[in-house]
Order: sequence, then structure tokens, then C-alpha cells
Amino acid sequence: MLHTAMMVYFVWIACFILSVSGRPDMIEEEILDEILYNYNKLARPATTEHPTVKVEHGVNLIKIEECDGKTLKAMTWLPIAWTDPRLKWSLDFYDLDALTLPSDLLWTPDIVLYNSPSSHAGNAYNPRVYIFNSGSLSWYPPTTITTNCERSEIDDSIIFCLMRFGSWSYHGKALDIVLSSDFVDTEDYIEHPEWEYVNSTAYRAVQKYACCPEAYPYVMYNITLRRRDNSQSYNEETNLPHSINGVIESGETKYNDNSDTAVLDKDSNTYQTNNTISGKETDTGKTDSGGK
Repeated sequence: MLHTAMMVYFVWIACFILSVSGRPDMIEEEILDEILYNYNKLARPATTEHPTVKVEHGVNLIKIEECDGKTLKAMTWLPIAWTDPRLKWSLDFYDLDALTLPSDLLWTPDIVLYNSPSSHAGNAYNPRVYIFNSGSLSWYPPTTITTNCERSEIDDSIIFCLMRFGSWSYHGKALDIVLSSDFVDTEDYIEHPEWEYVNSTAYRAVQKYACCPEAYPYVMYNITLRRRDNSQSYNEETNLPHSINGVIESGETKYNDNSDTAVLDKDSNTYQTNNTISGKETDTGKTDSGGK
């Protein structure tokens, strides 16, 4: 009886060893087990040493889907980058410097388009996030954006389409949004038969509201388009306003009567705005439902 029991035991041990040794090494799984252990995606990746999460934001214009001169609907990629120190791993132990994960497993910045006339921007799908061993993350969500445009007072074939992005929840001490570039990327842009892409500008601004002591940073992009069938003479050097609503033009700050009051810090390409805007409580205590 004892001999039979010992034989069964050794057979079981042998099978266990064979099953374990027969499994291939899976480096990515080991990294994920390490970096996601006790990971809480509800918590910002902020530390006592770096309490503000810095988020780089950009716009890649891919295609104009619809434009009637007043509203622009366009297909874009919105590259976003930040650092999460919880997602680091050492190359001394793992021979893999990058991997990808579904975004719903991670903390991601809640960056939205404030001035869209629609309720929200539409994502074609939710792509995976690139994670590097240093803890830096890159995300490229394809997004169909809809925004309002304003016609040039100089040439009615020219329109300016503005996109204002920022965090919906966090003030500037919790999340600081910055530009990855001072223009819209058009490397993959597909030409439109009616509207010609002319140029673009971008700037970062800081908004203060009557309701709250903290400042709320945002980034603004201005895309200039020209209708192709216009026969009027046009000079980009002298006649085209390069900006609208606070973007630099000819060394001065321009803005409309209804826009935010912009103060330009020329060294940092940063604006500070003092007006209240819709979506936050104003001095009169009223709140506009039009968004930030």
C-alpha cells in the first residue's frame, strides 16, 4: 500500500514538473502581472513629488467630412501623452521595452472638445494605449469632431474653425494640458474637393472662473480653410488673418468682443483669460449650458 502511494505521488510530481517546464516564457504576461498588481485606474498618476499630471495634446487632421461654412465635421487623430510611474518596469529583468493595453484598464485623461455644438465627439473605436518601460504612455484615439467656424471679414471665402480642448474634471493643479505642437499636423491629410486647407495655429491658455479659485488650462486650435471655387484675389501674406479669438497675428493679440480676454505671455506662448465663459458660474450666478 505504501509503495503504491509513493508511486502515485512521484508520478504526480513528474507530471507537474513536465507541465510547468513545458510552458513557454511569456514576458509580456510577467510584466503585466507586475505593473497591474494593485493598480487603481481611478487614481491619477500623481505623486507627492509631482502632484500635477502633465498631459501633452495634439491634433492630426485626416479628412474633412462635412463643411457648410458655419460648421466643420472632420476626422482626426488626437495624440495624447502622459506618464504613469506605476507602469514602469526594468529592462534588466525583461527584454521588452513597450507593450499595449486597452485604455479601459488604465487611468486616462478626460480631455474633451469644449466648443462642439454636438453633445460629444465621436470615436470610431477605443484604441489601445502604448506603454513604454519608462512609464510614459501614448494614445492616438481616432475622433470625429464637430466644431463651429467663423467667416473672415476680409475675404468671405475664408473661414476659421476653432477647437478648444481641456480636462472636463480637473483644474490646472491636478492636470496640466500642454501642446505637443503649435500647429495642426496635416501629414496624413486627404484633400477636400471644395475646401482648401490654408494653415493652422495653436496656443495654450488658462481660464479662471468666478466659482473656483483654481485656474483651468486648455489648448485652442484654429484651422483656416478657403473655399476653392472663389475667384477673388487672395494674398496669404497680407490679407489672411492668421488667427482669431486670441491667437497671435502680426505681433498683436486679437480677440472678438464675445471672446475671452486674452493676456499673452510671449516667452511661453501661454495666454491667461479673465472672462468667465459658458459652463461655469458667472459673476451673476447664472450658468450657460453650452459647455466650457
